[in-house]
Amino acid sequence: MVRELSELLADSVDARARSVAGLTPAADDVAAVVRTVRRRRVVRHTLQSLAVVPIVAGLAAGAYVGIGALQSQPTPPAATPDVVAPPGELEKGNLRSDPGIPPHHEAPADLRAHVGEGWTALTYRPVAASDTGGVATEPTEHALFLVAPDGAIFRTAWLQADLEISLVHWDAASERARVTWSGTGDRPLTLGWLDVFSGELTQDAEQFSQWARFVDVTSDGSEIWVEDPAYVDGEYTGGVTVWSVTPDGIHREVADIGALHAGAIDPSGARMLAAPQTDEGFAVVDLGSGDVREVPFGMSGQSCAVVGWLDATDVAALCHDPVSDEAAAAMDRVDFVAQGAGLYRVEAAAGGGAELLHTFADGEPVPEAWTGTVTGDGSFAFIASSGFPGGCSLGVGAWDGSQPRTILGPGEHGANMFFLEPGGPGTVLVTASQSCESSGVQGEVTSVDVATGTARVLTPWLEAFPEDGIDYWHLTVTSAAAAR
Repeated sequence: MVRELSELLADSVDARARSVAGLTPAADDVAAVVRTVRRRRVVRHTLQSLAVVPIVAGLAAGAYVGIGALQSQPTPPAATPDVVAPPGELEKGNLRSDPGIPPHHEAPADLRAHVGEGWTALTYRPVAASDTGGVATEPTEHALFLVAPDGAIFRTAWLQADLEISLVHWDAASERARVTWSGTGDRPLTLGWLDVFSGELTQDAEQFSQWARFVDVTSDGSEIWVEDPAYVDGEYTGGVTVWSVTPDGIHREVADIGALHAGAIDPSGARMLAAPQTDEGFAVVDLGSGDVREVPFGMSGQSCAVVGWLDATDVAALCHDPVSDEAAAAMDRVDFVAQGAGLYRVEAAAGGGAELLHTFADGEPVPEAWTGTVTGDGSFAFIASSGFPGGCSLGVGAWDGSQPRTILGPGEHGANMFFLEPGGPGTVLVTASQSCESSGVQGEVTSVDVATGTARVLTPWLEAFPEDGIDYWHLTVTSAAAAR
């Protein structure tokens, strides 16, 4: 089954849980951890079973995309037409409102002439639920939306309801976005393209045999994917393989790494971060040569974890005084200030050596491991830790070179799980939900300007329809990709 955005919300926490451990908590904190971990396991199982994605209603209004739309011939590079907005304003037409999907406009005939950088693609695949009858097993609809920079939402296509389609990357100059969807036979996922205006799916001639995760695009336009044949029945059992997929669909193996986590590509598009089997440092993978070089943190007596790239040569790391083995095993809360936590610069290119950039004070957001996202303006954004390894998160923070600050909190609906991905220049896309502690939740996607903290919600909260037996919507938005 395809790993959707909602599962990544849960798995992203697991990937960074190994980096933090803390002080002995109060009894109610211990109980909270137990409830959180149990709830997250239930949520993950639900996500794996239900094909979680936001949806849209009203089949008669749009073009339905079925299995017959899939093309199996070799996939050419994504078309890159010139995108020049006409001088006139975009005609939005009437606003529609249907159960399970956000209020939206039908796509006008000239929509593609206006779409480019600053737009966002979303997939919706909602599941209706009631307080008395539980959660439905099938999604209500499956729809594709494009969101304009001013927040206007346009539905461009209805998608096949039983396909778990996940957007992973969208080139602003292309009419097609990179996607994965439900696999066939023994193959867990299918790799291909989605026309963001028609909803037509085209699958690659060459596929991965195991589950794979998109990382990013390199400086030469190749995609980097991480294939994990050792992830069996939800349990990690070994190393991963890094692949490069060229614009014409050719797969090239870059490196086999015995890593617990494969992270981001540096801003130059030449190297990728990875976590080795020990916590003494990290690894850097040269995406051209395939060389894997381990870099020590160089912080004796400290517990350290990678946050992400600072720039093309240096890595941000969070280091603090170690906690007891008992506290680590019990997943106790870390009081980062009491533990002397600091943000460090590690010279990845020069072979290690850490420089303290900032010591955290009360009230400042502290990064969770492996969540740093470079925003292209000398800053990076990160998910703010609650101190519980594998527990709920507090929001999204940013580092601008002098001070960490919160740029997105729990919001009106009390989000406690966050997933970050690059947006347009200087922005990040944040997918948030309450799925850390609840199984009946919606997802919200927000575009955040990292420099100013200005946030624009792209997915309005969906109202309940008790008269129709719908008390809440379960896991509505399933994937998002900014045109960049």
